[in-house]
Amino acid sequence: MYAVAAALLVGLLAPLALAAPTAEMVLTPAGYRPATSVHEIPADAALAHVGSEIHVVSFNGTVLKKVAAATRPTPVKEAVSALQTGWVAYASWMNEDSSPISSFTTTWTTIFLFNSIEPEDMSAILQPVLQYGPSAAGGGSFWSVATWYLAPSSTFFTSPVRTFAGATLHGIITLTSFSRSSFNYNSQFTNIGGTFLSISSTVQLTYATETLEVYGVTAKSDYPAGSTVFSGINLKLANGNTPSVSWDHQDDTADRLSTIVDTDGATNARITIDYDA
Repeated sequence: MYAVAAALLVGLLAPLALAAPTAEMVLTPAGYRPATSVHEIPADAALAHVGSEIHVVSFNGTVLKKVAAATRPTPVKEAVSALQTGWVAYASWMNEDSSPISSFTTTWTTIFLFNSIEPEDMSAILQPVLQYGPSAAGGGSFWSVATWYLAPSSTFFTSPVRTFAGATLHGIITLTSFSRSSFNYNSQFTNIGGTFLSISSTVQLTYATETLEVYGVTAKSDYPAGSTVFSGINLKLANGNTPSVSWDHQDDTADRLSTIVDTDGATNARITIDYDA
């Protein structure tokens, strides 16, 4: 059995006055999705990939719900925004080693940002999320955290837990076991209860990112002043090796947002999102 300790501190920028394209669409960390495809996970429940379905399973093994897993949804065009939306500034690294990522850690004390691990085709994403404002999980004029799992046609989240601006968050993703093509993960904020989510029989998660994602921002002043630093970024593989990592990065030059790789590599790396580039 191999263990992954991947600290993923994740954020969704969702302003208070956000207008969804239709009443049937709700905001998620993957953009707008049909409300019927978004599911809150009860406490102590888990997710299991079974064929073309994802089962929501209670702590005693009872299947609470079965939803489709394999169909990629039709993209939805969101309300017009004055600034770019979605992933606007990020750093990323793709694991091409035969050994899966065994740990990915990051420390930060700021807002509106996320780290994620995804499969190679980017068809799904596992992420602890920090959110301000409304989304499919609820929310309002306060900070909250939850763990999200987004499959091609279905979205799952734990019940949001309120937190406060400036809090230091520590998330962890653990690879509990794997076979040739089946991988089992846990994810949670280690210092906030009620955020634990378990997923079994999914594909390998190979793509690691540090990302600023935004929706509904209409002016530069909607962003925080200064910058946000991701520090203590560490990656390990299941075979015990430290990979050779060179972080790719993407800027949003039109909106003067930049991603700066201050310290490259897989050990104690440091990446800054600068809002005043």
